[in-house]
Formats: sequence, C-alpha cells, structure tokens
Amino acid sequence: MEAVDVMGIAAESGGVLAEVERLRRMARGERRASSVPLLAFGVLTLGYVPLAGQLSLLSLVYWSVVAPVGFLLVAWWYRRRLVRVGVGAGDAPYAKTGWILLAAFALVLPLTAVQLPVIGIALLVLAVRQRNAYLGAFAVLFAVIGVLGTFTATLENLLYRAAYGLGWFQPQSGYFDSAPTIITAAAGLLLLAGGLAAMRRERRLAA
Repeated sequence: MEAVDVMGIAAESGGVLAEVERLRRMARGERRASSVPLLAFGVLTLGYVPLAGQLSLLSLVYWSVVAPVGFLLVAWWYRRRLVRVGVGAGDAPYAKTGWILLAAFALVLPLTAVQLPVIGIALLVLAVRQRNAYLGAFAVLFAVIGVLGTFTATLENLLYRAAYGLGWFQPQSGYFDSAPTIITAAAGLLLLAGGLAAMRRERRLAA
C-alpha cells in the first residue's frame, strides 16, 4: 500500500487556498474599482482646459460628446478585463450611463449648461450602485466644482477676490479671465490624483 504524502497534500491545499483568497481580494477590489473612471474623467477634464470659459460651439459640444464616450470607454475596459481574467463587475452600468448621457445631451439642450454636474451625478449613481464610497466622494466633489465653478461662478468670484487681494492685477471688468481654466485644471488633477491613489490600492489587493 502506497504511503500518503500528507505534507505534499497540505502544501497543495495551502496553495489552492492562497489562490482562492487572492481571487477573492481581486474580486472585491474589482467590485469597488475606482481608478479607471477617475483616471478617464481626469484626463478628459484636463482635455477641456483649453476650452474652459469660452463661449464657442466646441466648448458646448465637448462634454456632450466626450462624456458619453468616456463612460463607454470605461465600460469597454471593464468588459475587456472581465473577459481576460474572469473577474469584475462587467460593463453594463457604465455602458448604459454612456448611452443615456448621449441621448440626454442631444435631446435636452439646457443640459449643455450643467454638463459637469450631470457627469458628477452620473458617477455618484454608479458609485452608490457599487457601494463605492471612495468613488462617490470624488463624484460629489466633481459635481460641486461643476456647480460652483462653471454654473454659479461662485469659485470664479472667490478666485477673483483672492487675486485682487494679492495684488496680481487691478480690476478691469470685475472678472478673472483665467478662473475657468484654473478651476477646470484643478478638477481634472483632483480626479487624476484620486485615480492614481485608487490604482495603488487595487494593485495591492490583487497582489
């Protein structure tokens, strides 16, 4: 009768359990993944910087096209990830959001004035569905910046007062021309910073 290699079986079982635990951590990280949407919309927001504050057709159309495309790209990435490693939440929520925004911006013209808040709210809805407080926090910040910075001009007025108080320039028209650029760049960098931090955390979970 052959001897049973107890140590070998124990080692093999331990390896299987370790792999199961690794996959469990990866699945948990993917379920609450924040890096991809934050990085994607951080880059897209920085792409809008040269157009910030302009009253042009391109500045109005930019988010109407780029925002839905951004959600569809995030959906594509998640779908590709799911097919490649078999772990992830899939692409359906982001894909649906992309198509909904495309229709909304095309059919409801007044939304062109509040594109950034709408995008922030869309990200917040997805974060709530994922039970992802981290993504939700950045979505709220993005929406607030959109409301205060590009819709109500509250942040623009604060930047004007700060610049005037520091003696950077004398008032000409009561308006700080560079404020929209600064606000948009800050929003983009905020999302990028959050995305990079999330990526580091997700890589640790998957290791």
